[in-house]
Amino acid sequence: MFVNNSARAPKESYLPNSPWWRVRISTEMYEAIDNLKSLYDRAGKTFSGGPSAAQDVPRRTAQFDPVRQPSIGSGAPKNPRTGDSRATGRDNSSDVRSRRGGSTAAQLDSAGHRESPLMEVEEEERRSPHDHVDRCVPESFFDRVTQGLRDDLEHERNRRLQMADTASKHRAEFAFAQLENERSLTSLRDELRVARGIVDRSRAEITALQTLFDAHHREHKALCEMLERKGVLHRKKQRTDGTA
Repeated sequence: MFVNNSARAPKESYLPNSPWWRVRISTEMYEAIDNLKSLYDRAGKTFSGGPSAAQDVPRRTAQFDPVRQPSIGSGAPKNPRTGDSRATGRDNSSDVRSRRGGSTAAQLDSAGHRESPLMEVEEEERRSPHDHVDRCVPESFFDRVTQGLRDDLEHERNRRLQMADTASKHRAEFAFAQLENERSLTSLRDELRVARGIVDRSRAEITALQTLFDAHHREHKALCEMLERKGVLHRKKQRTDGTA
């Protein structure tokens, strides 16, 4: 992999970390590396920068030794901007590393080392909210909350069943009481009808007796008058007090 260096700004420097490829080191890449570190820190993992510093020492020494250049990268185009800063007047990649602090050559060792952490970090970004919740909230808390919700649900279910049973019982009692009231009302209506019949019959009997009494009274009066006329019966003298 080669980078076209002709269209780069003068302030950008290049790090020939490996003789077969070159990576442009700029402010954006340092910010990306810092973001990677922060993502790893939030995920609770250690940021791996690639090979150890002891393994990078021979390669960094070979990069700045014009005599000990490896033969593998002999076919790669040379970039004059990666030379000595005293000849070009610009900061080379080693100065950029010294200013930024730490070795970025080990972090950007190869495309495979750079791509794999990015994929891992993206995966960690997707899983980080759940992992964060799992780390912050203990599992027993979820168990307690779940058990509490289950208990509340069971309590509400039992309460609703009790209310349904009570309502059914009240409905049955109301229906029974209503039936008893209808029976009592029917019985009272029958008794009232019988009593009215008795009263009507009694009134008829009273009327008949009154009529019979009037007839007997008239007969008695007529008989008494007839006997008085024949002299059989003497007319009673009326007393001075007005009684007969």
